[in-house]
Amino acid sequence: MAFFSLVGLSIIIVTGGAVRLTGSGLGCPDWPTCQGHQFVAQMSFHPMVEFINRLITIVMTIAVMLSVTASFLRKPFRKDLARLSVGMVIGLVCQIILGGITVLEKLDPPFVMAHFLLSMAIVADALVLYKRSRTSDKPAITMVSKETVWLGRLMIANLAVVLMVGTAVTGSGPHSGSPIAPRLPFPLRAVAELHADTVLFLIGLTLASLFLLATTRAPEEIQKRGRTLLWVMAGQATLGYTQYFTKLPALLVGFHIAGATLVWIVMIWHYLGFFARPAEVIETTKLEEVDTNLAKA
Repeated sequence: MAFFSLVGLSIIIVTGGAVRLTGSGLGCPDWPTCQGHQFVAQMSFHPMVEFINRLITIVMTIAVMLSVTASFLRKPFRKDLARLSVGMVIGLVCQIILGGITVLEKLDPPFVMAHFLLSMAIVADALVLYKRSRTSDKPAITMVSKETVWLGRLMIANLAVVLMVGTAVTGSGPHSGSPIAPRLPFPLRAVAELHADTVLFLIGLTLASLFLLATTRAPEEIQKRGRTLLWVMAGQATLGYTQYFTKLPALLVGFHIAGATLVWIVMIWHYLGFFARPAEVIETTKLEEVDTNLAKA
């Protein structure tokens, strides 16, 4: 259930982007109804795109509620899983309310930006829940050096800034979601360059993290995840530059939104891999090797 919720919450981000990129953001101009007293959209393109996105949100709300139910019915009961699942519910409720406000405010960019960033926070919660649901509630064993852990936290914070600035680029660009939606009063080129700078800094931090993992002889699986993260970020950066120099075609922007979601998931998963719990399959010899390497470091 946690995995299904994670996948579904990620899909919502992409479908939400599709609503904006097709100019269907106000296809249903009212909330919680679609238009006036009608809950079902009329059979035309923009209303149906927005309405289908709302239906997907309802399905995912049900899935999240089932995850909560599963966490509370689990034997033995675990507080950590219950807290994480309730966190998803709170986030999703806030997201539904924020989505309604966004529609009523005619897609004002700050609300659209907050809508996207809150989605990323909920996805992170779902990812941690999925990870923890596969392990015990015993104290975690740190598999890397303290410096690597702190660098990993800095990378996550940097990625959060990248996403935030990226939403400002969207709020300043042509894809407003509706012809009547306002735009941010920032030059698109300047905001896009700031976004690129934060991405390049993040790639530099990732390279530093890989170097640190190699010099401290961290487990190969962790180093492999780090290399995967680097390649995913490189692909996302390439896609970002391509869409910018090709005048932001809607299809490439959609892929960029999906790529941002993927980078966020891979980043969080990479950081979670720094820690292991007894329920996970860990060879004793590898643990002893890690302890020895950490002592040398």
